[in-house]
Amino acid sequence: MNVLLRVVLPAALMLSANSLAKTDVEPIKTKIVGGEVATQGDWPWMSALVYTYPGVSTTLTVDSTSFDTKAFTFSPEGNVSGEVIDCGLGGEVCSDATSKVCLIERGEFDFSEKANNCEAGGGVGVIIYNNVEGEISGTLGDGFVGTIPVISVTQADGETLKSKVGTVANIDVASGKLAQSSTCGSSFLGDKWVLTAAHCVDGTSASQIKVNVGEYDLSNGAENAIAVKRIYMHSDYDDVDIDNDVALLELVTSVQDVEAITLVNPEATQKLVLDNSLVTVMGWGGRVGYAPNKGPTSDFPDVLHQVELSLLSNQQCQQALSGHSITNAMICATFAGGGKGSCQGDSGGPLVVSTNEGWQQIGIVSWGVGCAADGFPDVYTRSSAFIDWIDEIRSGVAIEQLHDFGISPQAVEQSATLTVVNNSLLEANLTFSIDGDDEFTVDGAECAQLNAAAECQLTVNYSASEVGSHIAVIIITSDNTEIAVSASKVVAKAIAPAEELATQLATDTAVMQWYAGGDATWVAATAANEIESGVIDHNQESIVMVTFEGEGELTFEWAVSSEKPDDPDEPYDALYVYLDDVLFNFISGEVEFAASSINLKEGKHKITWIYKKDPGVSKFEDKGYLRNIAFTPTVVTTPTPPVVTEPTNPNARSSSGGTMAWLSLILVLLVNIRRKL
Repeated sequence: MNVLLRVVLPAALMLSANSLAKTDVEPIKTKIVGGEVATQGDWPWMSALVYTYPGVSTTLTVDSTSFDTKAFTFSPEGNVSGEVIDCGLGGEVCSDATSKVCLIERGEFDFSEKANNCEAGGGVGVIIYNNVEGEISGTLGDGFVGTIPVISVTQADGETLKSKVGTVANIDVASGKLAQSSTCGSSFLGDKWVLTAAHCVDGTSASQIKVNVGEYDLSNGAENAIAVKRIYMHSDYDDVDIDNDVALLELVTSVQDVEAITLVNPEATQKLVLDNSLVTVMGWGGRVGYAPNKGPTSDFPDVLHQVELSLLSNQQCQQALSGHSITNAMICATFAGGGKGSCQGDSGGPLVVSTNEGWQQIGIVSWGVGCAADGFPDVYTRSSAFIDWIDEIRSGVAIEQLHDFGISPQAVEQSATLTVVNNSLLEANLTFSIDGDDEFTVDGAECAQLNAAAECQLTVNYSASEVGSHIAVIIITSDNTEIAVSASKVVAKAIAPAEELATQLATDTAVMQWYAGGDATWVAATAANEIESGVIDHNQESIVMVTFEGEGELTFEWAVSSEKPDDPDEPYDALYVYLDDVLFNFISGEVEFAASSINLKEGKHKITWIYKKDPGVSKFEDKGYLRNIAFTPTVVTTPTPPVVTEPTNPNARSSSGGTMAWLSLILVLLVNIRRKL
């Protein structure tokens, strides 16, 4: 299954567009294929979810010929000249590159690795050419430490440059105006509200993204992007089946003088579906279609594109996409014969239809199987299914839609605060209750009376008294039935003490407390001082956790025997390690025991290892392994005071006491929390 995120982003902000679930035919998140350039002004409510960053201008001249270039984000600036040398794929140090410009083909190795291998060989600049049609708009990553400028050219220009090896190239990379990179589309609903797909913002904080309302050309206008104040991602969003794929964004400021889109109601939606009505989808997604499992796409435009499709009934869609569930929260559209549709980068954008009320939105770009592949319709979120949910948030009493307490040791209590906002025009008298699980309680005293446009903090407590998964809904009740109210979901998982694992690992239980759980707990392995994950099935996980306190270094050895991923950054089955609930690293495939370490600052810590399986294949041992786990506290040494001798001057005044200024040595070890890129 492909969700349709655009993947041209700075590495620090990168969102994955790879498949969410591995099946015989994998769905994808899409973009416009086989369409046409939209006319500026036709879709005024069309908006882009963007990241903004300092722009870069680039030029390339070789043998007096200028070539079109694209910048890599985080490329060093510079103006350099040198003979062109062919460095192949750039997977190793480019020999004989001293004072030369490295020409490198895209593929197999990270852009940053290619650039570093050029510089290690003495190169002064890098030209990376595409290995498929279209341009490259990539990133070297926010941690890039190279010092030479890096640019990209198309596949065709790269082949031309190969014939110019030995001639002189001039590269210039310089700072430019603020730039933006689109990750998804969205639609403007009016005032301060924007509608998009949940998968576009899943795992993203409001501070990370902006919205460019009424956008058309991504190559300019980054300064118009508006910050996001809050993200309301539907609490029932299913990131495996891509169901309930909808999110509402609240901007930090209202938008004036921009036309808003309205949503087709449920009855009209059903009639339009049965009539197989013509619809239009638009976006900045990839323009290169591909058959199932043959992607990804490429050729992302700066200017908005559109394409016309026909609606299908859910029954027709289910027949075409057998093996994938088409729910009542979805709607499908296709082009007979293939060749037209949405693709990666179009996610979150609107699917619109012409009605008696003008253009209205009937869907949200969600997922597909391949891009514009014959016989594989695109799947959209059915926007009419969420009209009440949208109104409850933007016109009623809104609450954060989901809070996950994560994995907790049994009997370790937690609390969290959720923001409640009164978006109605009336004062609201509110009460709060929990439905579904008495492991949770709420304290709504601060929110009992809430003025219009006011907000408050609702306290939610989780007792973790019982082992297992817990889920409940926070119900809001208003004494005024004219005020709509939303609801929130809270989830948590408690795992049990596992002293037997401490014994197997020979760790001090007074210092390190062990817990295990999930669908199958970790158990002692046959080798001494080693444990292994439990036997699990598809979509299951086996969890082990250690808690302790202090500043120092945690060391361990880990191994895994699982299905080897096609993309090392997107594993199927893997062993993950989390530091205080934040992903630290993972390993996947057939990996022998290797040493790893985590530096920790002062405080309480929770290290969690989870072996997770995807919905598909099982291979090899299908387990994770741990051994030799130890925590070494940082030793803080106190400087020895200098010896103070009595003054030898007989005229010096004596003192029965004195003061001495001491400098305290403060050791701060920052935790290196970095996702594997």
